[in-house]
Amino acid sequence: MPTLCFAALLLLAAAAHAAPKVNLNEDEFRDRVYACWTGKNIGGTLGMPFEGQQNLHDLTFYTNLKDGQAAPNDDIDLPLLWLKALEEHGGRVDARILGQYWLRYIPVDWNEYGVGKANMKMGLLPPLCGEFNNARWKNSNGAIIRSELWGCLLPGCPEPALRLAREDACVDHGAAEGTLALLFMTAIDSAAFVERDRGRLLEIGLGSVPPDCRIARAIRAVLQAKKDGKDWKAARQAVLDASQDTGWFQSPRYIGFVVLGWVYGDGDFGKSLCTTINCGDDTDSTGATLGALLGILGGTKGIPDAWRKPIGDGIRNVAIAGVEVPKDTRAFTDRTVAMTKRLLAMHDAPVAVSRAPTDLGRAGELVLVNPAACRRLWALSPYVVEWNEADLGLALDYGSDPVLLAATPRRVTLTITNAGREARSVRVALSGLPAPWKAGGLPADDLAIPAGESRRLDLAITAASVEEGPTRLTVDVSGGAKPIAMPLTLIGREGVGPDDLALASKGAVATSDGELEREKGCTVRVIDGVIPRPDDFEGKRWHSAIDTPHPHWVQVRLPRAARIGRVVIRFADPAGRPVDFRGLVLTADGKTWREVFAVKDYQDPRLFRREIEPVEADTFRLVIEKSVNPVTLNAAQVSEIELYPASLVGHRSSMTDGR
Repeated sequence: MPTLCFAALLLLAAAAHAAPKVNLNEDEFRDRVYACWTGKNIGGTLGMPFEGQQNLHDLTFYTNLKDGQAAPNDDIDLPLLWLKALEEHGGRVDARILGQYWLRYIPVDWNEYGVGKANMKMGLLPPLCGEFNNARWKNSNGAIIRSELWGCLLPGCPEPALRLAREDACVDHGAAEGTLALLFMTAIDSAAFVERDRGRLLEIGLGSVPPDCRIARAIRAVLQAKKDGKDWKAARQAVLDASQDTGWFQSPRYIGFVVLGWVYGDGDFGKSLCTTINCGDDTDSTGATLGALLGILGGTKGIPDAWRKPIGDGIRNVAIAGVEVPKDTRAFTDRTVAMTKRLLAMHDAPVAVSRAPTDLGRAGELVLVNPAACRRLWALSPYVVEWNEADLGLALDYGSDPVLLAATPRRVTLTITNAGREARSVRVALSGLPAPWKAGGLPADDLAIPAGESRRLDLAITAASVEEGPTRLTVDVSGGAKPIAMPLTLIGREGVGPDDLALASKGAVATSDGELEREKGCTVRVIDGVIPRPDDFEGKRWHSAIDTPHPHWVQVRLPRAARIGRVVIRFADPAGRPVDFRGLVLTADGKTWREVFAVKDYQDPRLFRREIEPVEADTFRLVIEKSVNPVTLNAAQVSEIELYPASLVGHRSSMTDGR
């Protein structure tokens, strides 16, 4: 009997520990979720006609409205799809799973959407797919438009909501401001179910992002303008100034305008939305974000019929296809509420949604900002990709951009975690390795991993030569409930070969017929061995003067004559590359120029490679007769000229890369 009593006491203690601190009445919660999706539709429809316009507006109500129809908007499409993913995966999703839904059901390739999808198609898993080659868009707005789903699914529980939000945002924004924007707004959306004070909610949002990030800077600009008694137009200018380095259609400015409308809207639904949208920029989305938040805060009573009735409850899709999703906001609400109850139970949350009356008596005990948890999210590397199963987890750390250079070991770290309750024997292999490549660090025998422990493998992949573009390998891990085939993609960048004769470091000298005024001294960059990315060529190229017409020339003089057999020309800006050009060498007599190739209408935006009849010479000249630059017709530019000795390449005049 004493044993039974003790067991009963333990059960009671466990039940008491798990008892929620806050209860949200299901009908009231449903009303606020419905108001969230309705407000999102209203704000998106109101702002849609002005999307992308940078000027001030004077909007007071809908324009260009189709009666009874909300505007189609990806702002609501993607939350619909993520809810579908949660339903199909038992409420458990991560960045890799969401990435699969991107590729299956999102046909559009807008901005960061397209970058993330293209990278995933190459085999780069999240978050690397959102970070790599995404300098222009990783700070943009595509993630923040998805905040409401995570806030509604975990009301009053920002910490787990933020973890899910990060899994979402990193797919197309890596670890940049676009991801931080989603964290900020998700924290507010979640907390708004148990806290209505705007100042406190802004503190919660700011506590969820690094204090020195651009998002925080834009928000502080609005709050300071309000404190100083400035009007909304002056506050808008303060946001423009605070976000000047990222600019238009980027998340710092977006967040600034959302907060501006909220702060200057005086609690009026329509005035708040119009103030945000009148700031310009990504107006369909800024309006949708604020409309959804106001819906959470005020429920349907806070949305006047004049705003709600003209668009109805319908949802019109524009960015998803091939998947069945709710067609109106009421059905979307029902399925959101059902998933909310499931996730709250899964996370043993301190908040419940039930038929009992709303009880916020212990809301003050909720942890609405967990600084340590937030810092862990901020510290997550965009170069570590994960593959998690119930019993095994893989983490592949690229350490940096997934670039492979010739004859240079590319190191990656693979960590295997046994998440099960029993020890496992795991076999690791690497498949898809091209024949000339070598891989080191793979274990010859199976790895024994005790339950709950991890094993780290330091891998090194080396290729004597590489071609531009991706090579997709596979890390094959067996020993779990099912085998894992995790992609490992390396992007070949040839780099300057060690036998390149035309390097300043080897004594070569570059001259040209002129230089761009703002890049004086740039001629030497054609022999510096630095090959820029297509989106990062400023200051890493030779650029001709633009006040003289084509032809332009740039030449390389070697420290001594050599027998040249191959010429490689690397271009800089793909939008300003040469299309008609000739290669000349100065023969041994020092007087005669000999043409070694002539090219017309060349189409490759990155690289020209030509094996030539071997010739003894100490000077090579590239003459550019025409460039594909519709704006600056006189401009010519090149990032690198490489000259290789004939003895290394032989003579194969019929086998050329540029014709």
